[in-house]
Amino acid sequence: MIKRETFELLKKIAGFYDQFEVDQEKVNLWHEILREYTLAEIQGNLFTFVKNSSYPPKLAELITHDNLMKMVPTLEETRQTTSKLMPASETVVRKELAKMRTILGITREGK
Repeated sequence: MIKRETFELLKKIAGFYDQFEVDQEKVNLWHEILREYTLAEIQGNLFTFVKNSSYPPKLAELITHDNLMKMVPTLEETRQTTSKLMPASETVVRKELAKMRTILGITREGK
């Protein structure tokens, strides 16, 4: 991304969010980070962000959007991972339930 594109991106953010101000220092700082990305990918992340937030994005939120989406496993990946897990033994389940009852202050009648 060239500096002019960084400025255009920041102007779009200011258009979406009244409280977001654009100045030369912000353009320079954001450009140092954004120069390795394309305008299309960051702008796509911005448009997705705008649909879900009433607050202006931080730089990291625009860069990591795609990366975060790739980190969420698909249903099939989740099934493959969880199918390898062994269920807890009855003893472990009882101990963990007892810990939860203690934390929550629940007493069992007759025990």
